[in-house]
Amino acid sequence: MNDSELANKARGVAATLTYNDEPQSQAKHLLLEMAHRLDSMNTKVHRKREGLLLVNGLGKCRFATWKEIILYKIFDVVPKV
Repeated sequence: MNDSELANKARGVAATLTYNDEPQSQAKHLLLEMAHRLDSMNTKVHRKREGLLLVNGLGKCRFATWKEIILYKIFDVVPKV
């Protein structure tokens, strides 16, 4: 199971919990926060005409800098978004 699947499962479990009960509300908040952090750290690289597009699990994107492009092409290091 990769990070994206784990975040989706955490959101699915959190959807079954309610905020009415104190232990359930804490568990729901914890699962949603965990899913958010996992998605923000998970980065995908897309090759575009303008350069390398970095997209995280939340949908935020930006183009890679020259330094990040060199690191990605030589060492396969995926930069954080």
